[in-house]
Amino acid sequence: MTDNTKIKLELNFEDDLYMFSDTIRTQTEKIQKYGHGAEYDAYEKLTGKDFFGNDNPFNIEIGIGNGEFTSEYAKKYPDSNYLGFEVMKKIFHKAIIKGRQVESGNLRLIHFDATFFVSIMEDECVDNFYVNFPDPWPKKRHKKRRILKTQFIEFLVKKLRPGGTLCIATDQIDYAEEIVENLKPVASLKSVYNTTYIKELDDYIPTKYYRKFVPELGVHFFRLKKVTE
Repeated sequence: MTDNTKIKLELNFEDDLYMFSDTIRTQTEKIQKYGHGAEYDAYEKLTGKDFFGNDNPFNIEIGIGNGEFTSEYAKKYPDSNYLGFEVMKKIFHKAIIKGRQVESGNLRLIHFDATFFVSIMEDECVDNFYVNFPDPWPKKRHKKRRILKTQFIEFLVKKLRPGGTLCIATDQIDYAEEIVENLKPVASLKSVYNTTYIKELDDYIPTKYYRKFVPELGVHFFRLKKVTE
């Protein structure tokens, strides 16, 4: 960008529920191509109000899969807003089907990389982030692709309100232990438990993935609160 004009991203949700990547790419591809690393600065900052039209608590799930978790939470907490991201188109269609069951108007689903949208959000505008069963990339040569590195965690913390939480669930013990190590430099996140993670969570919604992994491997739950000194 050669001037100070910011681009306002148009958020056109079909059926007030979902948006596919092609709708977004038509608005972003030129800037992403010529932005030279500064493309996020080209956009007006977003908050939950831009997605939902109100200032209710704003929650984001990164990697919604079939949408079961975020749809159930939206039904359970109609006075809070839930925004979910998924990059796999086939499974995103399943999430839309789940999302249609939510009648309270507090759910939005986007078929796009969450990193882009979170990057153009205002700092400290998100109440809770959820990352459920992120791809473990089990092969040794692929582990560098795991999303929950220290840098990414710090990126999410910047967008969390003080007192907001980052909630993580994984069935992979080695990934859980890696997350423990990656959290050590992040002084502004503190576990709400006596340990960094626990293996039972009474209020967790038993999704398909949860039901699949609990009997075999167990699930490791992190609930980390943003604290201020």
